[in-house]
Parts: sequence; C-alpha cells; structure tokens
Amino acid sequence: MIRAPFSFEPTRRDLLKGLGASAAAAVIGGAAPAAAQTNPYDGLKGEELELLIWDGGAFVDNMMTSVQQKWTSVGGGTLKFRKVPFGDLDRAVRSANQGGPGPDVFLANAPNVITYKKLGLIEPVTDMFSKDDLEDFFPTVRLGSEIDGEFYGPSTNENGQALYYDRKLTDRYGLKLPETLADAWKWDEWLRVFTEIQAAERKRRGNDQFFALYPNMGNTGLFFSGIYPRGAGEKGSNAWKMVSDDGLKSTGYLNSTEALEGLQLIQDIHHKHGIAPVSTQKDMFYNDQVAFFCGVPLYLAPIRKARPDIDLATAPVPYLKTPIIHTGSFAWLVNRQTARMGDAKLFVKFMGSPEGNDIVARGWTSPPIRKSMVAARPEFQTKPMSLFIDSITEWSVPRPKVPGFSELDTMWIRLEADIVSGGNVKALADDAARRIDAQLRRYA
Repeated sequence: MIRAPFSFEPTRRDLLKGLGASAAAAVIGGAAPAAAQTNPYDGLKGEELELLIWDGGAFVDNMMTSVQQKWTSVGGGTLKFRKVPFGDLDRAVRSANQGGPGPDVFLANAPNVITYKKLGLIEPVTDMFSKDDLEDFFPTVRLGSEIDGEFYGPSTNENGQALYYDRKLTDRYGLKLPETLADAWKWDEWLRVFTEIQAAERKRRGNDQFFALYPNMGNTGLFFSGIYPRGAGEKGSNAWKMVSDDGLKSTGYLNSTEALEGLQLIQDIHHKHGIAPVSTQKDMFYNDQVAFFCGVPLYLAPIRKARPDIDLATAPVPYLKTPIIHTGSFAWLVNRQTARMGDAKLFVKFMGSPEGNDIVARGWTSPPIRKSMVAARPEFQTKPMSLFIDSITEWSVPRPKVPGFSELDTMWIRLEADIVSGGNVKALADDAARRIDAQLRRYA
C-alpha cells in the first residue's frame, strides 16, 4: 500500500490548540485537511492575557492555576492576574482603563454586566457562542448577560437555593417536609413548622438560643433576602420587578404594597415570630444551633466537614405568592479596550465551554453553567443536591437587571439591616426607594 503524501503536517501548536485524536489520525492516514475536526479556538495566537479577578486567596489561586494549565493545553498563552478584594471589584472594573492599559478580561460580579455595557466598558462575545451553546446555558446564565440582542459573557457557575436541614431532627418530631418544587410550601405553612420545631428543641436542649431558621441575611445583598419582596408579588408585578423596566425608578416597586408585605416578613421572622437570629453568622448551622439554613451548593462541603454525622436533606425555600430564587455568580467579560481582542474573546469562549467551566464549577462545588454538563456531576442528580438543579431550572431569575445594580445592592444591604433592627418598614422602604432613585437616575 502506498500512502498518499501529507497535504500538511500538524505543528505542536496545532495539537495544543485542540486538534483531536481522530483528526490527527486522519492526517497521518492521508486524509485531506477538510476532514480534520473543527478547531473551536481557531485564530488563537497564544498571547499573554491579564485578568482582573477578585482576591479569593489560595482557594481562587489554585483554581486559576488549573485554568492556566487547561488554557495552555488548547494553545493559550500565559495568564497574569490583577487581584482586588471583592468589595473593590466593581470600582476596579469601572476604573480599569484609566491611567494606562487595562486588563484584557474582567471577572466581574454578574449582575453588573448591564452596568458595564451601559458604560461602554465591555465587548460582546455573541460571535463566540453558537445558538446551541446559548440554549445549553441555564436560564439565568443567558438572561443575565444578554442585552440588546448581544451576549456579553458566561458566568463561572450556577447556584440555586434551598433549605438545608438534618433529617434526624425533623424525624424526631414526625415532620414530613416537601422535597420537590411541586410540593413547595408557602410561608404560612413553614411558619407553623418553624415555630413548632424551635419550641420543641429549645425545651429538649434547655437552651433558648436555638433557632428554627438561619435565612442567610447580612452581607449577601439582594441574593438571598431580595426574594422576600419580589416573591410577594405575581411574576411581572411591580413587587416582582423591584425596579422599573427602564431601570431608573424603585419608588412604586420596592415600596409597593405587595413588596412591603415581603419586607415586613423579613422583620417578623426576627422579631414577631422570633424564629431567626439577628446574628449574621452562618456557622450557626455548622454548629447545630439552627434547624434550617438557606444556602447554596457551595456550603455542602463545610456542612459535611463540621457535622460528619448529619443526615443532610434539602427542601424548597418558602415563598409568599410567587416561587423565586436568585442565582448567578461572577461573569467573564472582555475589556472593550484590550489590545488582544482575539485571544481575549477566545479565552471567554473557553471559560464558557464545558472543558473550561468544569474547572471553576467543580472548584466552587457548584452546578455548572450548562445543562448538558449536569450528567457528569452525579452529586447533582440525586437528593439532596438535585433540588438545586431543579430550582435553577424552574424558579431562578437574575437579580434586578439595572445599570445601577451596584448602588441598588449597597442600599438594599442598609435597608435590610435597618428592617432587621426593628425600624418602621414602610418608612424605611420609602426612604430607601427615594435614595435609590437618585442613584439610578445617574444612568439615564
């Protein structure tokens, strides 16, 4: 047999940039180059890229080391990191291009994508993702970054929300709790159970500092507590929106009649019902000081480490009128002023691919951003963690998608703290809406 001459010889960079084994075999066997597998990173130059990321310590550093290794394997260049504390991240992105060349890629808080688009800081990456890619993303991954028909970047992971609890505790009192979204309870039913289990456990323990619920408020912004006023209204109502469609007004939305019901509930669970501590220490659940903990998948590992004997279970979060959870995380975004646009966009494409996202999603012990990737994560296919995937798919919405999200979130934290402290809810909400409106108008 006479082998046909090679029509081209693959270089090391061709192999690094993703020439599959089958394609390489076809070339060695004399097949024409057209038969080779399409390279998803065609055009990659291997340039050094600088990334602005939050300083998460060794945890994030180790994860990004793995990203570098995988990025190199597809032909990418060296990644440099400009690290800032999370509290300074928004400010750092906004000022990144002042006084010299900015980073090529931002790892930003996902709800701020619309802000950076409004300010002209980021480049769309719609051309990096096919229709199938976009449809494979979980709803909030796409909704949060799709603006005016353009897609600006995938997120790092998904979250979901659920109530963690120890089944041994609920079995002690013969309580049968909902385990699926179809059986989810409203707040009135949960309040009965919370009150009952707290009273019984305090009596059994001889300790009046045991609480029924840690709702995960304080320093998390709108992520957890923002669902209280939003879920008090029907989908599409002013309460559910929280902010007007043009993103410039919260008066009549955040302080609407229905939203006030949700805000009052935040106060009542701490005072009138007394089922939640005013403390903001989530280790209360790790230390078996509360019965239920509203959390995300990231908390699974520390829970199991702190309580190795727990019979861990999950239940859908309570709601007033409309089931809702906030999800989303950080987002990979391309600096519009980068001098390495091609490689920067391909890096964001890589981080939105199954091979790139898997590193980060697993690093955060969180669900991936693509529905097709769940099959490779058995922990999310069975109870108790499968409930998070269900909630992402059926209940999740982005946090309010407004250009002034950072300002809204900051003022929400203050409003929430004042409500939990016992102030007049309507007066506090009216004042907060007035101050938020002043900030949102800056983006008109």
